[in-house]
Amino acid sequence: MPNETFQTEQEAAVAILFSCVMNETKSISEARIEQLSRMLVLCSKFRGHDLNALSAKALKLFTSDGSKAVIEQGAPLIDENFRETLFAMVCEIMTDNGAINESESELLGMVALYLGMSVDLMRSMLTTYLIRNRWNVQVVDQ
Repeated sequence: MPNETFQTEQEAAVAILFSCVMNETKSISEARIEQLSRMLVLCSKFRGHDLNALSAKALKLFTSDGSKAVIEQGAPLIDENFRETLFAMVCEIMTDNGAINESESELLGMVALYLGMSVDLMRSMLTTYLIRNRWNVQVVDQ
């Protein structure tokens, strides 16, 4: 990311979340924006931070650099105590329909790798979210 870099853990975390959600479609649905917003508002790690500014920077970096670069550059800024939580947040939003395709699976593996998670923990968490979200009602934007 030659033009702009992350200044805080919160910037990096939000950028990683947005990059995962937008990786394939290059856009984000209203339902996913609401889900992501709730997730961030309810996480004390983001208390006192301007979520609109964090989101705007995340979108800018994703658009200019792509998911892989954002994840690679952002992961080192994530505190060791927050890494598993961030991965759980990524799993939650990426498995909201109870399934993942090959591309999403690769991206989740990349996030886990750059966050320094074990393969066993990654698989366990991902499986849990896939089972949990299997029967979710799909919200379709109008």
